[in-house]
Amino acid sequence: MNDSLTTIRARLHDGAIKRVTRTFAATLGDVFTELLQNARRADAARVRVGVTGPGAGPCTVTVTDDGAGITDPGVLLSIGESGWEEALTVREDAAGMGLLSLARRGGTVASRPRTFDGDPVSGWRVTLTPEHFLGEGEAEVHLDDTAPWPHGTRITFETTGVETADAVRTALAAAARHYPLPVVFEHRPQTPPEGEVLERHAFLDGAVYVERWRGVVFGVFRDRAHGLRLPDPDVNFHGATVAVRLPAVESVHGVRWTVAADVEDCPELELVLPARKEAVETPFLAALRDAARRALYRAMAMDPDPRPAFEDRKRAHEADIDIAVPPAALQPWRAGLADLDDWREAPKRTPVGADALLVTCDPEPPEAQALARAAARNALTERLFAPDRRLEGYAWYDRIARVEDLRTEVIVDGHPCALDALPRPAPTGTPEGPLPVRPDALFLHLAVRPPEGPAHVLDLPTDLAFAGDAWVWVGDARPLVTADSTLTPWQLAEHLRAAFFSPSDDADADSWERQRTDFDTEALHLATRLLVSDDEARRTSIADAVARTLFWVIPHDRAVDIAVRDRKVTVTLGEVAEEVTS
Repeated sequence: MNDSLTTIRARLHDGAIKRVTRTFAATLGDVFTELLQNARRADAARVRVGVTGPGAGPCTVTVTDDGAGITDPGVLLSIGESGWEEALTVREDAAGMGLLSLARRGGTVASRPRTFDGDPVSGWRVTLTPEHFLGEGEAEVHLDDTAPWPHGTRITFETTGVETADAVRTALAAAARHYPLPVVFEHRPQTPPEGEVLERHAFLDGAVYVERWRGVVFGVFRDRAHGLRLPDPDVNFHGATVAVRLPAVESVHGVRWTVAADVEDCPELELVLPARKEAVETPFLAALRDAARRALYRAMAMDPDPRPAFEDRKRAHEADIDIAVPPAALQPWRAGLADLDDWREAPKRTPVGADALLVTCDPEPPEAQALARAAARNALTERLFAPDRRLEGYAWYDRIARVEDLRTEVIVDGHPCALDALPRPAPTGTPEGPLPVRPDALFLHLAVRPPEGPAHVLDLPTDLAFAGDAWVWVGDARPLVTADSTLTPWQLAEHLRAAFFSPSDDADADSWERQRTDFDTEALHLATRLLVSDDEARRTSIADAVARTLFWVIPHDRAVDIAVRDRKVTVTLGEVAEEVTS
């Protein structure tokens, strides 16, 4: 027994037609992309685009092709009906909606069909307004002897007030960049009488490796420059480029491998209609990305120095692609700075030895600076390397011992104590506060875990450490310098800057340069107080202030004595020095 109440069928509601002017964004780029695609499908050999009118304001644009022309003008307003041959419709998913890019603008279409016997036939012309696209009126078709001869299509439309001739050329050049046919731009007298042939580039120009797969051509690039758009278009559909997020791989030494696809004949690739600016997420698209990754791995396998991450080499191996194992080389470990925006070029990778250590702990800048100082004093610097988790899984990498923790021990008055057990003076925020103690000795204890066997501790005697909190201004920094240290005030000031200088980017903060200068001045004052004396620190700070603020008014050829008594300043100028002639 059939218990269905009724049957339903897909239909186009009148409301959909009322919204066709919103089908496209209707930018110049949209218009040219669609009109160029129509010309290509019509088997045109060349497209000419002419601009008439003032260069600074609205103008008239005429797009002419020498293709097969349009036999039935009715297809222009028949949504979803293209008039293309069935084979082409299936191959390219031609939806018959390209002219809707002009629905908001309107325009005039003139065409002369190409006949089988080659004899020219009459041309026709129709002017379409947005109301015609909305189904609110009938458009009259007229005979037109001026239609392209012997066959082809001409489309004319007006630009808006902000779309100048330069804007037309820019949009057309972008649409023509990867288009398979020559495109000629005419705007007299700016262009030659025969027009300007716009520049074209093959989509896969610069690829180091290419291969075909199911109707597309993959091109793999090594360190290809990126455009301004993110993500960059990586699929070219006969001149219309879209981003489908094909895979990319970065090697462990910074080489970026990317892949792009040029469509030849691929009906399985579905683009979102009508504008074709993105791809439909289908099983084929997932297969396309997998195939692109395999092409990328094959290109890396051919490179003399690919250095893949372990996971990439593993995935390539699962696809029967053998990529060479990276050499046993890592970036040397380098102490972090408190100024996170202080850009430094990454150190070059160097070979790792059997006694190498990976610093897998992540010390704050003060502790990291102390470790760097201790490593230099104990001939350990060249054994310390930065970890690279992308290499985990390679046998040579997994065999390297790890520094997993770092602890500082302070010897004061012959007794050991931890950093957090030291007396903690109240912070003052100025370099004139109580000075930290000068310990008898300092030790950095590194907890080292080898690939096999028990962990052990590596003891490093040193002369510098930092107590207290990280991420404070110099006035609250607590440098610990042993009594027998050979550090100079200038050296300690540099360590303080590296460990604590973190400039503020608040709108009301001073410039970076001013903050850096103020910090360096206070750091040198604190370092001189700690290592020499309070009076020497004051003399140094006064001399530095004079040098920074008064040198520009002091004559270079006269001695100047400055005396300060009871807040009164006395300045004595010496005689002008006599020039010595030889």
